[in-house]
Amino acid sequence: MFIRFFKSSFFIQYVVIGLVGICLWLSAFIEPPGMPLPEGPVPLYGLVFRFFHTMPLLASILGFLLVMTETYWFTTILSRHELVLKNSSLSALVFVVFMSFLPGQLTLNPINISLGFMSLILYHLLISFNKPEHLDRIFAAGFFTALASLFYLPFLLWFVFVVVSFLIFRAGNLRSWMAALIGLVTPFLYLATWYFWHNELIARTQDYISFFSHILVYPNPFHTDFWILSGFTLLLAFWGIIFFRSGPIEKTVEIRAKTNILMWTLVFTAISFTYARSIAIFHPALAMPAMAMIITGTLTRLKKTRMAELILLIYFFAILLNNLFIHDFFYH
Repeated sequence: MFIRFFKSSFFIQYVVIGLVGICLWLSAFIEPPGMPLPEGPVPLYGLVFRFFHTMPLLASILGFLLVMTETYWFTTILSRHELVLKNSSLSALVFVVFMSFLPGQLTLNPINISLGFMSLILYHLLISFNKPEHLDRIFAAGFFTALASLFYLPFLLWFVFVVVSFLIFRAGNLRSWMAALIGLVTPFLYLATWYFWHNELIARTQDYISFFSHILVYPNPFHTDFWILSGFTLLLAFWGIIFFRSGPIEKTVEIRAKTNILMWTLVFTAISFTYARSIAIFHPALAMPAMAMIITGTLTRLKKTRMAELILLIYFFAILLNNLFIHDFFYH
């Protein structure tokens, strides 16, 4: 049924995906959730929060538009590098559903902003595989990692992900390391100058040290719907990873390396989760690009899809019903 429909990539498929997204975000347009408070020293997210937290409907609309843009962008990246079936829109559908996981996520937040930067990082890293002189791409990857951390501080740990890409692509040398490091440091030089000019450099430095000295601090409790849907999602993830890895991985060295890059994002999502704090319910969305690749790759390889489609439809309606009705029951 829908697997066959979304194996194509025409305008009608993206219209349907947009309608699916609107259905999942409908509760946010009717009763928009508040934006999450800034967590840690995140000056750029603090600025965004200051502008939009008093306009929750506008924040939800912007969050929806951002997610839909990221959906198209990640689908383009996956398709262009042949990490999913070329010209398939199925990964876009999977991405939209995963990104609409809980009602509280249906707003502009540090994670969907950081995902925009992740798309830029992946874009530059994946292109660098075929580019003999790729220092500009490596610099950009480090630079966008730093910018993302100004919205969501735990993303700073993803600089190690950039370094891991050198090992996977076997392209690491001193110049690459220095280009990535200079890219990472550049935004912080401007930030440090700003803080120094306003006599706040020592205090802000202490804020950074204090933030990373405490791990696994979750001030907001996880509610029942979070545990149920998270459990369901983890089961889908384990099934997808096992099936995806057990199947024939693509023939070329290039595609295998690029697939491994996406798989490593799951590892860094787990590592950076230790510092998620009050953003913990939003944080798993960082794994969604890899999840979209895994689930899409699994579904397109299945010979008999009826059972998989039934399970995914149940999953979709569970998220939809929770977003529209059930979620409020758990919070009251």
